[in-house]
Amino acid sequence: MATRTFRPGELPDATVLEQLLLDESTLPPHLTRARVLVTGDFGVGSTTMPGVAGPDGTPPTLQPGGADRRQPDLLTVGEVLEGKYEIKKLIGSGGMGQVYEARDLGLNRLVAIKMAWPHIGPEPLRREAQVLAAFRDPGLVTAHALGNHRGRDFIVMERLSGASLAAELVRRSGRGESMALDEALRLLLSIAGTLSLIHASGLAHSDLKPANIMIVPGGRVVLLDFGIVRIEQLRNNERLVSGSPHYMAPETIRAIVRPGEAHLVDVYALGVIAFVLLTGRPPFDHSDPVELMMHHLERVPPRPSAFRADVPVRLERLVLSMLAKSPEERPHSVEEVLIELRSMQARLAAA
Repeated sequence: MATRTFRPGELPDATVLEQLLLDESTLPPHLTRARVLVTGDFGVGSTTMPGVAGPDGTPPTLQPGGADRRQPDLLTVGEVLEGKYEIKKLIGSGGMGQVYEARDLGLNRLVAIKMAWPHIGPEPLRREAQVLAAFRDPGLVTAHALGNHRGRDFIVMERLSGASLAAELVRRSGRGESMALDEALRLLLSIAGTLSLIHASGLAHSDLKPANIMIVPGGRVVLLDFGIVRIEQLRNNERLVSGSPHYMAPETIRAIVRPGEAHLVDVYALGVIAFVLLTGRPPFDHSDPVELMMHHLERVPPRPSAFRADVPVRLERLVLSMLAKSPEERPHSVEEVLIELRSMQARLAAA
């Protein structure tokens, strides 16, 4: 398979792969070798993964995926879907597709419409709709309906106001502000609580990152983008994986996520998020996604206290345990993380 080198200024978008949850026997031959599909924006970088072996002994291949930024928008302002959803404006565009604000003409309310790019296929969007429809929790966006327009599926969802955690972190960084410990703990507790609910249902998010976390006015914290959710019992996710390099666990990069351990991928990503909330920077960083992933595989994460002196020893120990290279060395569940965070929050409040 040919590899690709990104030119300066050429950025790979986010992507998902519908075959993640399909039986491996249905995969076309060119998709049977281990490969890593990246979500996130990067500059120049080779797509080979030197020195890393996948489950079949071959090196995973880093492939840019997602939307071609030159292709036209999926929908146009004023377009009406199924005779009842009028498109008002584009509010987000990424590797899986686009999200629009629309007006539900029947109920006279604003909703969000999510539609996948044509090359993605219908399964990830349908799977995301089914996952969201299975829960009623403030930490998850409400799915109202699954529709079809001109042969393409779309999800009708609750229209959220607010900003992503990623945008909030950028805003604080621009002002030179750090996040208070109690606020960081509150956010981590909210994220972990929703993850615990998902994991208890046998699912794992698999692409947890600040860009997929919405902070709504009033303090509500919502997890978004379940397009690459994993089912814990399936074995075929050893071969085809997706993720964002800053938040990818080593076993994801190696394409060897074992059955029943997908939730530990989320534990690792939550550890990275905790590090970012406490220090304002990720534990590993590089402009080249391949080099960045090699850091996750080979380098020891720095101590948060090296960048922020007031990080409690107990919290630092928890964060570093979540960033363990081996899944077996991390907390065995998000529930364990929740217990520790609640205890630390209580102690901080009593101080």
